[in-house]
Amino acid sequence: MLQSVSRSALVPYAASAMYALVADVEEYPQFLPWCRGVRVVQPGEKSVEARLEIGRGPLRKAFTTRNVMTRDARIDIELVDGPFRHLQGRWQFISVDGSACRIVFDLEFELANPLLRRTLGPLFSEIADTMVDAFCRRARHLYG
Repeated sequence: MLQSVSRSALVPYAASAMYALVADVEEYPQFLPWCRGVRVVQPGEKSVEARLEIGRGPLRKAFTTRNVMTRDARIDIELVDGPFRHLQGRWQFISVDGSACRIVFDLEFELANPLLRRTLGPLFSEIADTMVDAFCRRARHLYG
């Protein structure tokens, strides 16, 4: 069953600052409690392939995405491999004025089998649902 999440927030930070925060996947374990680890598989200027390990308690799963970057404007997320039948998302950073922006996060996902839907489904739904809030908190911590 395909699930989708769409969240947005207006923040008092420039689009370039919020883009940099989301693009820096190696920092995710520092502030995302569900992120157990990140390994950049293939770095690049216009796209990055990264393997994320997510989990809570004894439950852990890893997946790899390719993030296609449009500097300071957008990050498109594509599934490379992992426990999903489908995973596709997009971050957008829309400048409101020189010092603020609207962040928009859209994600569609479907786990590969019924067992994963029962075990990993609730955790991944929570992750997707709280992603924008987590990055807004990180921005407040870093940028004041």
